[in-house]
Amino acid sequence: MRLKVNQERHDSGVAFWANNLASNGWSIVYADLPGKAKPPMIGMYIPDVYGKHGSQEVVIEVETADTIDAEHTKFQLAAFRNWAAGSSLRRFEVKLV
Repeated sequence: MRLKVNQERHDSGVAFWANNLASNGWSIVYADLPGKAKPPMIGMYIPDVYGKHGSQEVVIEVETADTIDAEHTKFQLAAFRNWAAGSSLRRFEVKLV
């Protein structure tokens, strides 16, 4: 469970990385934030940020100090790593905020 202050930090980080992709020319960017188009599910999980540019894809997961070592996070990160390993055109990044 994320503390409220860390939830705000998390959501700001998600918005930052989604905007970063968009400003760097990624043609499709989804962010798991209220009012935004949700990223596609990967396994049983929705990533924080998903971007597509041509045939390249990226998933960015934003974590805070109170969630980085959580059991749920470990399973989620493993699913995203497995997804990225499925193609040389996929990338997965974890951002700690």
